[in-house]
Amino acid sequence: MEKPEEFSHKESLALIEEMIYKARNAYHESGTSALLWGSVIMFCSAVSFGNTWWHIPWLGNVWWLTLLAVVPQIVISVREGKSQKFKSHTADAMSGIWISFGIGIFLLSFYANVMKPDGSACLFLILYGMPTFATGYTHRFTAMIAGGIVCWIAAVVSIYTSTRVDLLLFFVSAFFAWFLPGNLLRSAYLKEKKKHV
Repeated sequence: MEKPEEFSHKESLALIEEMIYKARNAYHESGTSALLWGSVIMFCSAVSFGNTWWHIPWLGNVWWLTLLAVVPQIVISVREGKSQKFKSHTADAMSGIWISFGIGIFLLSFYANVMKPDGSACLFLILYGMPTFATGYTHRFTAMIAGGIVCWIAAVVSIYTSTRVDLLLFFVSAFFAWFLPGNLLRSAYLKEKKKHV
């Protein structure tokens, strides 16, 4: 068995600094997932809001698009996972948070469809804010921190508003929580990618 290579104190610190530098520069969030979900939620909210006047029965099914959006999300996640040089503990934690969010949204949707409770918009908006804020806080990304806070403010407002207004709150929350941060991430990602071409 080979003995591990001995490092001096100075060499150990240099290696640690190099690993930290590589870890910081290896995080490349393309913004695609945030754009996908921001767009889907905004679209569904806008259609549902319009349908409060139009009363077209089949438009009530627009939220099924969120289930269909899981397919491209899986493709995006697999592609981005393959392109990562390594997976940090932070990335693992974020994956766990977003998977928990997805399961929570599914269960809350199931509950809301079966029980038809008043005020379920508030619960959805609270849930929207949690992983968004956590992601922004973890990566020190102010746009997502603000997006999470917007979701929570919208949750409080939704307690006092009608379903019609709640749909606008979903739209605004999706814009600030995912669509806007996704655009900012995408822009930074493409700029960084141009540097390495």
